[in-house]
Amino acid sequence: MNNEVKLRRPKRKMHMRSKLFVGFVALSLVTLLLLWSFQIFMLDTMYYQLTKSRMSSLSNQIETLYSENDKSFSQNISAMAVDNEFCIYIFDKRGAPIANAHPSSGCIIHGINSEKLTELYHSATEAGGDYFHRANLNGFQSENSGRLRFSHSKYSVRDRILNVSVKDTEKGSLIIMLDAAITPVNIIKTALTIQLFITTIVTAILASIVANVTAKKLSQPITDVNRAAKRLTRGEYDIKFTGDGYREIYELSDTLNQTAKDLRKTDELQKELIANISHDLRTPLTLITGYCEMMRDIEGENTPENMQVVIDETARLSSLVNDLVDLSKYQGGGEKLDIEEVDIDLLLLETAERYRKLMQEKEYTFIYESIGETIVKCDKKRILQVVYNLINNAINYAGDDKTVIIEARRLENGKTRIEITDHGEGIPGDALPYIFDRYYKVDKVHKRAVTGTGLGLSIVKTILERHGATYGVRSEVGMGSTFFFEV
Repeated sequence: MNNEVKLRRPKRKMHMRSKLFVGFVALSLVTLLLLWSFQIFMLDTMYYQLTKSRMSSLSNQIETLYSENDKSFSQNISAMAVDNEFCIYIFDKRGAPIANAHPSSGCIIHGINSEKLTELYHSATEAGGDYFHRANLNGFQSENSGRLRFSHSKYSVRDRILNVSVKDTEKGSLIIMLDAAITPVNIIKTALTIQLFITTIVTAILASIVANVTAKKLSQPITDVNRAAKRLTRGEYDIKFTGDGYREIYELSDTLNQTAKDLRKTDELQKELIANISHDLRTPLTLITGYCEMMRDIEGENTPENMQVVIDETARLSSLVNDLVDLSKYQGGGEKLDIEEVDIDLLLLETAERYRKLMQEKEYTFIYESIGETIVKCDKKRILQVVYNLINNAINYAGDDKTVIIEARRLENGKTRIEITDHGEGIPGDALPYIFDRYYKVDKVHKRAVTGTGLGLSIVKTILERHGATYGVRSEVGMGSTFFFEV
């Protein structure tokens, strides 16, 4: 059995600069191709269609003049022939001439015999009263077929366009024959070809230069940002992104600079987290090991007091591990909230009384004034954990008066705001955005808390965000801090 796995190499992507260059050059070439198409390749067709349109319009004008019995009909026909550079020959149904004008030589229609006139008349009748024919002078005169047709696809020096229109008027049928030379097309095409050839070469050179410069100018800022971003992925968080030339690049650079700043802060917090957890794990483990060895090796040291130290440190160690598990569980979204109606006032009363009894020997003061029954919808167990963690934090930083103030008040939006205040050292303004991060320390010196594990505020943040609750902190250095949330 063949277990060979073939790895396909990823396709190499074209650089942005190359794509821009190719795009600009392609645009120039397409523009030149359109010019060649309309000015050279389609010139014959466009000229022919334009001449046909002019002939049809002139035939209608002649019909109008004839129907109005214009006394200067012949003079007007001559003027029309000169203005449009057409030869004009007008007959009645019997073939008798009515008017004619030939401002230039080489007309096909002048001197035409009756046989050809009859043939042209029938062709126009069969075509619905309007018939066009293109041929050179010799080809027309020697045509022996029953119907006049184009004898070739390219214009020669003596090519002409012939139009025969049959108009039914009140004075009888009118046969209008128009004849125009199309020899200028060849001269124009030759001149345009030379001009476009030169224009194509010059435009191609200029397009390449402009495309190269523009592509470089457009792609260079992005290339610089990409190069700096690669350094960022290698952990060089001190990199500075500089935008150049375009607003989008400036905005991208600002975003990446903020990202680098946040990553640097996260990296520092991660290292600090590892150090703090290591410290908090090492300390109780060291004490537990030391006391156990002492009680094993020294007779008489197996006392209740020493056992209580081991029990207390084991409890602290267990509390730290539980907090780490809770934090991971909350942030991972694996724990569903059990929302119910809770009397938040009663919950705070019971909590304050519990802390008074617990911290009575250490002379801490807990202040809470009841606001009466206040029902909120929340996960009682998790909100109680939030209150515990905020009170523990206030105990750790309570200051000399050892006072923790718990307040609750109803808001106009129907929610209840809970505030927990201490009179400790306070928090500097630049540290407030990070105070809810794991193990963040304002003074950067890790100290064992009086209670808790150092993960309390991070757990508070995670639980309140799961509730969609508003939370925050107000603080002033030397005046203490107030943590609050709304449910």
